[in-house]
Amino acid sequence: MPIKDVLKFLEKDQEQAIKRLKRFLTIPSVSTDPAYAFEINQAAQWVGQSLTDIGLKTQVHETEGHPVVLAKSYGKTPPKGVPHVLFYGHYDVQPPDPLELWVTPPFEPTVRDGAIHARGASDDKGQVCCFLEALRAWKQAHGDLPLAVTVLIEGEEECGSVHLPPFLEAHRDDLQADVAIVSDTTMWDAKTVAITYGLRGLLYFDVQLHNPDRDLHSGMYGGTLANPANTLTAVLGKLFDDKHRVTIPGFYDDVLDLTEDEHERWTELNFNEGKFFEQVGVERPFGEASYTTLERKWARPSCDINGLYGGYGGAGAKTIIPSFAGAKVSFRLAPNQDPGKIADSFTQWLESQDTHGSRWRITSFGQAYPVVVDSESPYMTAAAKAIERSSGRAPVLVREGATIPVVADFKRLLGIDTLLIGFGLNDDCIHSPNEKFNLDNFTLGCRTHAVVLAELAKVK
Repeated sequence: MPIKDVLKFLEKDQEQAIKRLKRFLTIPSVSTDPAYAFEINQAAQWVGQSLTDIGLKTQVHETEGHPVVLAKSYGKTPPKGVPHVLFYGHYDVQPPDPLELWVTPPFEPTVRDGAIHARGASDDKGQVCCFLEALRAWKQAHGDLPLAVTVLIEGEEECGSVHLPPFLEAHRDDLQADVAIVSDTTMWDAKTVAITYGLRGLLYFDVQLHNPDRDLHSGMYGGTLANPANTLTAVLGKLFDDKHRVTIPGFYDDVLDLTEDEHERWTELNFNEGKFFEQVGVERPFGEASYTTLERKWARPSCDINGLYGGYGGAGAKTIIPSFAGAKVSFRLAPNQDPGKIADSFTQWLESQDTHGSRWRITSFGQAYPVVVDSESPYMTAAAKAIERSSGRAPVLVREGATIPVVADFKRLLGIDTLLIGFGLNDDCIHSPNEKFNLDNFTLGCRTHAVVLAELAKVK
């Protein structure tokens, strides 16, 4: 089955593909907010109908959380003698707040300056549509796909994918494949596609300190008891030493060191540190001493206070001692770190601090393992060849500082590695107002996935 016919269809159908993407982007499928439950189901049904229209056998599965869409290119058993690929993506999106900073409404997709702007444009609806359009093109051009394909698209990635691992276990037989493909990452630059072979893991906590049973007048009680806000910020300030290393005992014990080959490859990337920080309005790098920015971002663990709350934060003055204060605290974990072990260490560290009678309330919001995949597998080689053909440039191999929990789950539960081939850019404003996805990247993503299918079909 020649690839040229597939690429011709993609070119001819480009306008319709953009219309389909726009329709997907109009659905406000915010997974973290129960108020969007109807829209979450609407997005799942949209994905399911799209896969059915393409010609795959599709089911929308209810879970204890949001629905999971599962589709196959075959019946009960996959065809023998051809590779089997599992595509993964997510239809849920981050909340659009703050709304006042959007140039155009977040769920009214608008094309300007060569990009489509909407919440989910790059993360992950636009990238999901890249492989959906590639599958559609193969079906339209040849009536079939060159290999066996399973598609798994979930609706909880932006809120921790809590119900996905049980789904994977329950449908283990339906999800067997040789390799998985995920498009939820970025290119190295505007012209160079990256294959990501490593991701950091994630831990997320809500921690609260409680003391008085109500807010108190600071004139009557100030200086006589522990203020939870004062105590909490003092404790959190001890998380780092003067070299910005996390002080939790044993935190770095299991971190996997970089290989010499990785050091050389990363140096050859000629990473533009100045541009990286300039585009987010930061003047200089900062982090764990003795490591470069790329090493900190890709291969070292980190800890961040994501938010602080409690007491009075409105206009004007209100002189109180708050009854409690809280913080959101997250960890990005380096390869070989165990999130369960780090969670226990962090909890024990908090409980060992002197809080002067205040009481902890610690809630975990989930965890995900870090992962590093084989960068020399035949599937990686085939994907690299396809990318060079579709983009005119050889891809670069990189790691990412972010977390995609399903990649570790695929390895742990299904025993398969994942090819992370993304088409977003660092300036796409994912999780921020004015998220975008360049239309050139959308076109490149569709072409690349089509060619990847052709090259993977040749793997013995």
